[in-house]
Amino acid sequence: MRLPRCFLVALLASVLTGYAVERLPIEDFSREPGIARARLSPDGKRFAFLRDHQGKTSLHVMGIDDQKLSWLDLGEATLVNGAPKGVERFQWISDQRLVISTTVWDLHYGVFATNWDGGHAVPISGLEDGKINLSASRLWAREVVHCFYDQDESILMLDRHENAPGSASHPDVLRVNTDLGLTKTVVKNPGEVVHWGVDFAGVARLGVLRHGQLSGAIYREDEQTPWRTILPLNDRTGIMRPVGFNSADGSVLVAALTDKQRWTVFPLSPAGGALGAPLLADDEYDIFPDRFVPSVDGIALAGPLFSRRKQSLVGLRYVTELPRTKWFDREFAGYQQIVDKNLPDTVNILVDESLDGRRMLWLGFSDTNPGSYYLIDKEKHTFKSLGACRNWIKPAQMAPMLAVKYGARDGLLIHGYLTVPVGYKPKDLPVVIMPHGGPWVRDVWGYDPLVQLLANRGYAVLQMNYRGSTGYGDELYQEARKQIGGKIQDDIEDATRWAIAAGVADPKRIAVMGASYGGYSTLFALGHNPELYRCGISMAGVTDWPAIYEASDVAENKAALKYWREQIGDPKIDDLRSISPVNFAEKITAPVLIIQGKQDQRVPQSQAKRMIAALEKTGRKPESLFLADVGHSYGNEKKRTEIFKCIAAFLEANLGPGVP
Repeated sequence: MRLPRCFLVALLASVLTGYAVERLPIEDFSREPGIARARLSPDGKRFAFLRDHQGKTSLHVMGIDDQKLSWLDLGEATLVNGAPKGVERFQWISDQRLVISTTVWDLHYGVFATNWDGGHAVPISGLEDGKINLSASRLWAREVVHCFYDQDESILMLDRHENAPGSASHPDVLRVNTDLGLTKTVVKNPGEVVHWGVDFAGVARLGVLRHGQLSGAIYREDEQTPWRTILPLNDRTGIMRPVGFNSADGSVLVAALTDKQRWTVFPLSPAGGALGAPLLADDEYDIFPDRFVPSVDGIALAGPLFSRRKQSLVGLRYVTELPRTKWFDREFAGYQQIVDKNLPDTVNILVDESLDGRRMLWLGFSDTNPGSYYLIDKEKHTFKSLGACRNWIKPAQMAPMLAVKYGARDGLLIHGYLTVPVGYKPKDLPVVIMPHGGPWVRDVWGYDPLVQLLANRGYAVLQMNYRGSTGYGDELYQEARKQIGGKIQDDIEDATRWAIAAGVADPKRIAVMGASYGGYSTLFALGHNPELYRCGISMAGVTDWPAIYEASDVAENKAALKYWREQIGDPKIDDLRSISPVNFAEKITAPVLIIQGKQDQRVPQSQAKRMIAALEKTGRKPESLFLADVGHSYGNEKKRTEIFKCIAAFLEANLGPGVP
């Protein structure tokens, strides 16, 4: 797939001067999308999507031919204190039926199946079964790993024993009849399997084993054949993951590390467990990251592309400086060329194909374009728009997102993105440094409402994928181990100093802001490099590490706690107090804005209150915004608007107005 025209001319656009963009209403950036996460039904007759309805994220279904629109009432009879229940994700499991996962306060609530018109709703797991008491829930499964498209509209799910004895990291495989809500364990975990590989017929045929640092694999030809070990437990670098099966040639596909320590897809020999040549490899980027996989509008930007119609792997989607697709199938490559020709200014990705292959759903998006969905109808020989995600956004008024690289102080190469206000050179600008959350995620090229709001207000925005970010190889991830108050923060500081040295930033007008782990990084930077930053904004930021190990949703999750102890540190062994901002509040001299959701379970509001109290004790009271009915996110449109207005006002008062 070629680079979109908008990316190729981004550098040219960034040095043009004299073109002014109007100051747009904040509501333009905070509004909920009109269409989000659209998916095509298996028969290609309807597409479902998410849209705000009365302040909640609801599922809508539209007929492609008749344009009739309906929405599903999720119901709130089982909820307490008026908590808003919204759709987290969904998928079609037949022409008529969908499986929907719901959330309350950003936390998983349950799963149920329903017809597209809302009829015949059947609870599957979680609290959707109407039982408030967690211990009374019969099942607490979340992940759908296969759809049979059969008469019973059955699916396979993973049971991670969240409400029963067993290990969350060693799941069983369940078959669920969504018409009746009946479940049956079809594969019982022998005790060491952490990943299951399921073929096109819905048969689990590959199990990846893990025992401590040892890994291996078991395999079977079909349901009647006994499991056999093809890779004995051994000390291997990285734990491979099943990717899928190619019915065309009978191959097994897995994700594993190359010699360059980059994750990609390999064929695996079921006879002896040997890996063949990688299907696609890059010396700098992962093709299929091991952990966080970036997405756009809920569509994974890295991973395999299978055709159920052909029962084979047809392509790989991956991310370098921007999203790309490698097609192995000539038919799909041909349709990619057709779409790219019609949409030369966007990155265009295949979302869905009907089971008969007659209709295809595509998404076209860019850094300045939030995206639009399009339909190819092969029978009618048509290519048409089904709707824009945010049709009020004009790409010409948005700022380009430029890929940058800089060297950290220890020589490690760090990638990032620089967004410059439209009409200005990347020279002597007020800059907002914006480290991402996680820390085991990454920023990716694409439209970001908050970044675009800041650019529209005249600020450049610098985002960096510091060590620990995914997509750049295993060593970048390993370099971040127990470095939350060390080298990760050095990378963020080095990004700031790079912006100054490169002449991008006015050294007297730099702010730092972030959310979640990015909020922690903001407070850390303000305390350890007070000379660099005029002000800072922490949204849902961690302020006291030992306390969050004791009071948060992570504290109640044994697997998550184990991972945190390995990657962040063990509060009983490692010194997490000295790197907690509440314990160096006296070093923070710049103005601070703290934004916190009152219903946040990941970073409870007690974290924000501790920080405010610590700053007040020094005589420097921060500004704060506490939001009811908001969890570990921006909340609904009304709350998001309030947050964005608060951010814009704070920056204008403390960083100064942006460029005109």
